[in-house]
Amino acid sequence: MSCELRKPGRDRVLSLSDAELLAECREDRARGSGRGGQKRNATDSAVRLTHLPTGLQAKSDATRSQAQNRRSALRRLRRTVAFEWRQGPPAEWPFSGVPGRRDRRYPQWAAAVLDVLEAADYRARDAAAFMGLGTGRLVRLLAADAALWQRVNQGRRRHDLPPLRKPQ
Repeated sequence: MSCELRKPGRDRVLSLSDAELLAECREDRARGSGRGGQKRNATDSAVRLTHLPTGLQAKSDATRSQAQNRRSALRRLRRTVAFEWRQGPPAEWPFSGVPGRRDRRYPQWAAAVLDVLEAADYRARDAAAFMGLGTGRLVRLLAADAALWQRVNQGRRRHDLPPLRKPQ
């Protein structure tokens, strides 16, 4: 999605349990494409979720299991919500540490980082200072997540800044 959503409530959506988030979505099923043999080509294992309040979508057809694809689509939907839905920076930085990428709070952290970077016109030094981090530490954290890194550099291009360089 090219436009960024700007309305409150993103953190509520990101903190929902899988069942609660699924209740806010329309689920479409289809046959998975690609390799996988007779079972994959004969069952509707691919899952596409559409978050009804926002229209944001995520899909997964990586496995022959509809349940695994649903879980994967939910993870991807949380990431899409975090990357697409801007709501302005928090008044103060709400995280004392950095959650791991598998932590349930990681999408909220990534969304807050993008909010702060957007408010700082994608100047890493200013964003890092607000978050209580050094610039190098912020750049390393961003570089650890390829999709987040790409998103940040897209924002920097929009603000006529050079892309961040990956740390050595």
